[in-house]
Amino acid sequence: MKPLLIVSGILVASAVGAGVAISPMLTSAKAVRDDGPATTQSISQNAQGGQGKGAQAEAVAPAPAPAPPPVVTPRKNYTYKSFNVDGNYIALTFDDGPSPETTPQLLAMLKERGIKATFFVLGNMVAKHPEVLKMIADEGHEIGSHSWSHPQLTRISQAAVDKELGNTSEAIFQVTGKRPMYLRPPYGSMKPTLRTYIEEKFGLTIVNWSVDPNDWKFRDSQKVHDAIMAQAAPGAIVLSHDIYPTTVAAMPRILDELIAKGYKFGTLSDLVAMDKTPKVQLVAALPNGKPQQAQQKPQKPKPASTAAKPDAKPAKPAAGAAPQQRAGGVY
Repeated sequence: MKPLLIVSGILVASAVGAGVAISPMLTSAKAVRDDGPATTQSISQNAQGGQGKGAQAEAVAPAPAPAPPPVVTPRKNYTYKSFNVDGNYIALTFDDGPSPETTPQLLAMLKERGIKATFFVLGNMVAKHPEVLKMIADEGHEIGSHSWSHPQLTRISQAAVDKELGNTSEAIFQVTGKRPMYLRPPYGSMKPTLRTYIEEKFGLTIVNWSVDPNDWKFRDSQKVHDAIMAQAAPGAIVLSHDIYPTTVAAMPRILDELIAKGYKFGTLSDLVAMDKTPKVQLVAALPNGKPQQAQQKPQKPKPASTAAKPDAKPAKPAAGAAPQQRAGGVY
């Protein structure tokens, strides 16, 4: 190699002495030799510039691209309250933000521990603090809709629902480039017909919760801590609010204790992908082929028969039958 360098040096010196402009290509070979392992960019440049075979042979092939994340397809006409997963996975969710004061503090806590969460944001808060929403998205957290101004969706008109959800999805899209997949209805209030309408029109899946520390009611860090730790279980969806300083102040201790107990954390999409809950859950069938859960509904009176007394009356539904349709106060 030395004679080559000497000759090259003579040629360069002669060219300079003759006042001839030197092409950058004359020094590119030396640049390739002096650099470390070739990058993807340098490999592309060598192929286009026609460098020697030796330089190409020394190039290191780029690492294979990581596998794409699994395609997440939430269940149709369904409200998620928890998940059936293998392992101690839980989903942390935070409502009513983003807040310029408390949300960045929470993000720092999550980042320090490598935890990803889901933030159900209000559209009017996004409009006021788009930079905080961008922080949430840039750090890899999931963003869901919590409506624009927090009304009870079951008590407003369809046009008002359209405005609440449409404007919020658009505000999120303008900041992050993505529209939300999930909706946490304010107060957890929803009914089947409205759920179907929202899913078909906005592509939003309804998500409520299984762990509720009532941090909006009890602005006490110790109570928030105690409630979450008492209710946490594999597959849980934990509800809390990133707008309350008392809640955010409780999080480091909560997170560290959950980690010590062996819990792992994921976004809603992470746990939806892992969910093993059967799409149709039926209890053991009766001899007539009907599921037992059908007996839970009050039966309509049937015409009198030879087997029934003329004065027989249909059994009244139990006093607690209506509340049984709700899960932990979520509706």
